Amino acid sequence: MGWLDDAWDWAKEKAEDLYDAVVDIFQGAIDLVMSPFGIGQDIPDYNNNQTQENIVGPLLNKSSGVGDIPIVYGKRRVGGYRVFVSTNGSTNQYLYVAIVLCEGQINSFQKLYVDDEEVALSSYAHGTAATPSSGRYSGRLQCQFFDGRDDQTVSSVLDPAPNWGSNHRLRGLAYLALRFEWKKIESQEDADNNPFRSGIPRINALVEGKKILDVTGINPATYNTAYASDSLTYTNNPVSVLADYLRNPRFGKGLSNDYFDWESFKDTADQCDQTVPLEDSTTGKAYEFDGVLATNNSLMNNTRQILASFRGIMPYSMGKYYLKLEHGGDATDIDATPSDSEIGVSMTFTEEDLIGGLQIQGESKDRKITQLRVTYTDPSADYQPNDVIFPDDNASLYTTFLNEDGTALTKHITLPYCVSRERALNYASITVKNSRSNQLVSFRTLPKATNLSVGDLIRVTNAHMNFDGIFRVNSIILTPDADVGIQATQHNSSDYGLNGHTAEAARPAISLPDPFTVAAPTSVTVTSSGVVNNNGYFATSEIKASWTATTDPFVTEYVIQYKLAASSDYITAGITNDTEFFIGPVTSGQQYDVRVASRNELDRRSNYASAATHTVA
Repeated sequence: MGWLDDAWDWAKEKAEDLYDAVVDIFQGAIDLVMSPFGIGQDIPDYNNNQTQENIVGPLLNKSSGVGDIPIVYGKRRVGGYRVFVSTNGSTNQYLYVAIVLCEGQINSFQKLYVDDEEVALSSYAHGTAATPSSGRYSGRLQCQFFDGRDDQTVSSVLDPAPNWGSNHRLRGLAYLALRFEWKKIESQEDADNNPFRSGIPRINALVEGKKILDVTGINPATYNTAYASDSLTYTNNPVSVLADYLRNPRFGKGLSNDYFDWESFKDTADQCDQTVPLEDSTTGKAYEFDGVLATNNSLMNNTRQILASFRGIMPYSMGKYYLKLEHGGDATDIDATPSDSEIGVSMTFTEEDLIGGLQIQGESKDRKITQLRVTYTDPSADYQPNDVIFPDDNASLYTTFLNEDGTALTKHITLPYCVSRERALNYASITVKNSRSNQLVSFRTLPKATNLSVGDLIRVTNAHMNFDGIFRVNSIILTPDADVGIQATQHNSSDYGLNGHTAEAARPAISLPDPFTVAAPTSVTVTSSGVVNNNGYFATSEIKASWTATTDPFVTEYVIQYKLAASSDYITAGITNDTEFFIGPVTSGQQYDVRVASRNELDRRSNYASAATHTVA
């Protein structure tokens, strides 16, 4: 039975003890026996550590030669592991760095960030040594990208580095080979042109992740291609991601094709690609997966996270994994809201099919949600965490729910693999509405129900109780008497209807000052000034330079220089944090040029503001 080879025998041995646990059995051992990936339990809870690890963590640079290399599916901005750092050159002016981004082979490398500054390169192609086409890193940086193919060659950028040899190819890993050049600082101009801060520069890359089989393009009736022979492409379809992860022999489970019901996988992949409303006037695919999977997580946890990203259900039955997407009841249109009579249920149960009656559990505040906060990954905020809330505090729906519940029943979940505000809101909408349709039924029935699987929609009726409803199967168990125990949750198709969301309010333009661009002072003026010595006699001539301070918040001081108008070389008169400075001694009747520049905390200097040809009185 796949990953549950021993679970069935264990369950049969323990079934009688388990069944004595009354209704609670359905939520525990049942899920273990019939579905390792049930409903509800896979909705991701909020966890601050998870947010840090799955959203912020992938952006970090770490130093390790034995770290757990992540897997990137879809598009993400990532840091990586520095697996090699070395210096070379007559003055050690070259810093060599190899930073592993993720497992390969990935589709593309699109942007490079050095210390959070995007650096445009002359090429982003696999194996091509590239340089910045312009900017502060021009002439100081070489970058060579490798996409992680198994036959990639040695890096020409790293080849001159000590201890990097021809066998260091990092085959199967996507990585960046970098060479930074430090130029000796001998003048203020050199300091102004130096782009590097202290320590090893921090690197990020925007990449399109692993190339995988596109499940939407297969013929499920005939598909039986070995994993190593698949035609690969770039896709962020979550079902394609799931299939790749389960089949991959290197970092996944390595399951053979025989374990998959490809028809259900293909149908669900197509449903994820269905066009649905996002904003009031825009549409897009229902579900996408853009994330970084940690290979130090368990296989089960990663699989559950992938399933949760598209509300997937993956029961195991008759030696195969089947896949379903939770929707309103119309498999051809997951945004549809069919009436109960229009829903094609898998099975109907009447009082004649029930053994021992029908147990009904009504609404519970433990399962209800008044308002849901969802944390997702926001590309417009440099792939940092961001939140959406459904329903909004000012929405009439929130008022309705609050009045019904008597108090705000709030919940917080994390969707680290969602990079769309609107998809996060759609997910929140379905989750909140589902939580409010939370009537549960449990019953024992005839062995014919073994044909059901978790996620199926069933109809349950009881004429004596005037009861009739559509329910989604949560769990199934075989009892010691060979009966079948079923627990199911009330299903309302209207919970799955999507109407689009109000467009995000325009974010205020934040124009933070650039610490590498320093504003110059203005309105430099020069006047003649005499100096009186301690005895009260006129001793020397001075000139006074005055200027208007810059508004640059990073500026800490001003550099004042002067020269004879006929000379070509300026002399530094001094440094001050004031807006005036006395220069002397100077010669009466001579003409002088004066200039002033701002300097900030990073030792960056502005252009000079000048006052020319002042004649000393």
